[in-house]
Amino acid sequence: MPLTSRRPPFATLLTGSALAAAATLALAPAAQAAEQPSATTSAAYLAAQLEANDDRLSVSYGDQSYDDPGVTIDAILAMQATGTAGDQSQASTDYVLGAAGTYTGSAGDELYVGATGKLLTLTASRGLGGTVGGTDYLGALQAREQASGQFTDDSEYGDYSNTLGQSFSIIGLERHGVDVSDEAVDFLLTRQCADGGFALENAGACTSDPDATSVAVQALSGAGGQDAAITEAVDYLQARQGGDGGVGGGTSTSEENSNSTGLAAVAFRLAGRTDALTSARGFLDSVRLGCQAPDVAGALAYTPADAAAADASTQPSDQLNRSTAQALLGSTDVSYLDVTSDGAAAAPVALDCADEPTPGDPSTTDPSDEPSTSTTTVTATARPTTPGQEPTRPEVVQTDDARDGGLGGAGWVGAGILALVGAGALVGSRRRGAHR
Repeated sequence: MPLTSRRPPFATLLTGSALAAAATLALAPAAQAAEQPSATTSAAYLAAQLEANDDRLSVSYGDQSYDDPGVTIDAILAMQATGTAGDQSQASTDYVLGAAGTYTGSAGDELYVGATGKLLTLTASRGLGGTVGGTDYLGALQAREQASGQFTDDSEYGDYSNTLGQSFSIIGLERHGVDVSDEAVDFLLTRQCADGGFALENAGACTSDPDATSVAVQALSGAGGQDAAITEAVDYLQARQGGDGGVGGGTSTSEENSNSTGLAAVAFRLAGRTDALTSARGFLDSVRLGCQAPDVAGALAYTPADAAAADASTQPSDQLNRSTAQALLGSTDVSYLDVTSDGAAAAPVALDCADEPTPGDPSTTDPSDEPSTSTTTVTATARPTTPGQEPTRPEVVQTDDARDGGLGGAGWVGAGILALVGAGALVGSRRRGAHR
């Protein structure tokens, strides 16, 4: 597909309306309770989970729990997009920067391009440079671009790069003011299928994947000059949208879910598809939990069935953490291209469930009473420990660029997990509700 002339990438997309929307969200007073579940209450849920888990999110694999910097980055970017929870975003960023070498593979003289692009997206969003812990990730990522334009992993275990990694590489570089090459954009375009969607894998049959397509739309929007390809891609996404606004994932997560819908919502907004965006946001609102599940109020359930099943007994979980972190961006007027920490309120805005009546309990407060001004503290999942022992620091899981999917960093596709365990053995897995 021929390239048209490029327009300036990031600066063009960082419009006044996007900044105004972010500023509006940031105006929500941190001390005042939100009366309805909203994007800000979803951020409060994430902040509570991060605070309870040493400023990071983790992933369970078998009977083990592993630090997951990729989904932690998702959570930080999502909180920033709501203009709240600034203190927790800073604390979690400190964790990610400290784990950068393991997350990107650079600590072992390797480099995973998807994770590196995502790390660079985070640092740009916080006004930081491309060097972390003495490693020049901008230069390292550019060095992984092949003559074909493909960004490939440097690993003794093989190349696990995919379309998500290509897209995040482009986004991360563009966010730092690097004008990516025509070849890099051309290579991404080779993965656009006849139906307009983008394949997840960098080789083989072209089978479109909604999540890979949504992130590719962001990458192409950042690069500029790709309106025709973006139109075809968003046509594909809109064709997959159900009557309730939901969008299904790839072959392993075909049911409509919040992760895929949140990603698609960002693509709809960038392409100016107002009706599709409104519908997608309606779906996200329908799975955003309220006071019927007070311990997880604000979280975005993975599917409508999960949302319908949530009640007073529902507790925080890996799946709720992941689906909320990865879907929340779709409820805001911000994308990976322009999300920023600037102007964020220090505290989160939690949903106030104190005066909500318990169904069937005549002693509960009448719902017509004035709401309390206090905010609830969302229950958080604690890092698992062995009785009588201090908690141990688990290995880091790398969920970006996993073969068979995973935005793990966005890792959003199909639930692929690429774990760096012990001596570095690669473990592949599919997880329902884990797209990165």
